[in-house]
Amino acid sequence: MPKRRKPQPKQAQAKPGRLDKLLSDVRAQLPGNAKVIRRPQGESKISAVFWQFLEPFKKYATTDPAMEKLVVLGVCARNACVVPPTERDKLIEAVKRAVLGQAGEEWRGELEQTLNTLIKRKERHFANDHRYIVSYQLDSTRDTYHLSMVSTLLGGTVGQDVKEESKDES
Repeated sequence: MPKRRKPQPKQAQAKPGRLDKLLSDVRAQLPGNAKVIRRPQGESKISAVFWQFLEPFKKYATTDPAMEKLVVLGVCARNACVVPPTERDKLIEAVKRAVLGQAGEEWRGELEQTLNTLIKRKERHFANDHRYIVSYQLDSTRDTYHLSMVSTLLGGTVGQDVKEESKDES
């Protein structure tokens, strides 16, 4: 009796990753002449730097919704530090309105303290990183978080988006 050959799996197309999906969503919102590039060789991943930025606060985010809120506040604080001073207060006020609209005014003091602490941390420890976070996606697995981010450099290089991907093993 001749041997039967095992069926070979069909060559599947590679599924687009989280980061590719996120970048595609961001590209759809950009003007047609915006130049999108990958992170230059040797440049640190924005998501890895962002996790370092949030490190002292992550222990307080014990649920998925709490981690999502921490990431939102972290993005706001980082971005507030890289926009022109005239835009900084507008950005912070918009975030405060959005958060307090959902959480209630009783959280104002804690929200302002957290944002101020994050801003000071960015200015002290990450002052040389001028990347503006355009978009992110936070996914939770059983024992870790996966963060994908798209960022751009403000100033003379607006439109040069950098895409990043990082895993947090906490």
